[in-house]
Amino acid sequence: MATSIIHNKKFMHNSLKGFFCFTLLVLCSLEAREKPKLSSEFYARLSAGVVKILAPAEGKLYAGSGVVVGEGEVLTNCHVVRYSSRITVMKGALRFPVTSQKVDVYKDLCLLDVPSLKLPPVEIRDPEEMQVGNFAYFYGYPGGADAFFTEGRVSGFHPINGSAIVKTTAGFSSGGSGGGLFDSNGRLIGITTFFSAGHSGGYYALPSSWIESLRDQKPEVITKLEGLTLWEMGPKNQPNFLKFSRLAEKQDWDGAHAVSKIWIEAESDNFDAWLSHGVTLMNLGVDEEAMVSFNKALLLAPDNANVLFAIQELSRKTGDSFLLESVSAKLNAIDPEGVSAGKCNMSC
Repeated sequence: MATSIIHNKKFMHNSLKGFFCFTLLVLCSLEAREKPKLSSEFYARLSAGVVKILAPAEGKLYAGSGVVVGEGEVLTNCHVVRYSSRITVMKGALRFPVTSQKVDVYKDLCLLDVPSLKLPPVEIRDPEEMQVGNFAYFYGYPGGADAFFTEGRVSGFHPINGSAIVKTTAGFSSGGSGGGLFDSNGRLIGITTFFSAGHSGGYYALPSSWIESLRDQKPEVITKLEGLTLWEMGPKNQPNFLKFSRLAEKQDWDGAHAVSKIWIEAESDNFDAWLSHGVTLMNLGVDEEAMVSFNKALLLAPDNANVLFAIQELSRKTGDSFLLESVSAKLNAIDPEGVSAGKCNMSC
């Protein structure tokens, strides 16, 4: 049954091995994985750079988090402030009024103008410089009360709109929306936004690099915002990685195959599409075609531990001892704690 889903193509086994050996040489030149450097200065920088957001509307008080990203600039999620016409930034007992905002509802990012706020901005890092397995730290105000800190790892990347949404094991809850996901040097890599409803334990942060296009937006008065964010859309309109994740969580591999097939056709340069397509084929028993897909993902993202882990699983399934030994050695060098294998629910 599975073989009728996609036509098998002959793929030279030795060619794959040859390519993979070449890829391993490239991977050997990667920098060593980051080590945490959590000094008192690190915590002080996060504490100064993350604020509480209050957004009253219709007799309710909506609360969330925000990150100081420039002089008088606070970045938060639009879903935190969407209903309010009067937004306030808080730091301790001090309150600072927001005078205007730059809005991208679809990306769920709002840049608040807070002229009276004089807190130092955080340093920003492009999340695409990170790797699966790198340390990541959440800082924010879940529950709208005291600031909260969690440690975790980067567990995945989902390319979208010129950057990549970051999946992390650094957990947060309601109120943590708009908070910061930081690297081990206290640099902002993402704005913590939503988490998985299922059992996958995924927490997602929007890329810090999206701030540049947001700054080009025209300032708007503080008023109720219309529209849905990318993660709030219905199943048919969500980004492909969310469509796929929802079906994979249910182990609906026929449905996942339909999504991944459209995805690779629409985004042939997206490693996440090829990785997801390969995972679907592997679960449907089309192993040879699955390896072709994983090979294409590896070409696009040669240092991605999730791709390497998928190849490890498939080589173990097919009994390819040569490939299993090679990929396991490189995976252990890149991701020794097994983040890609789901061994780090929070921190390792």
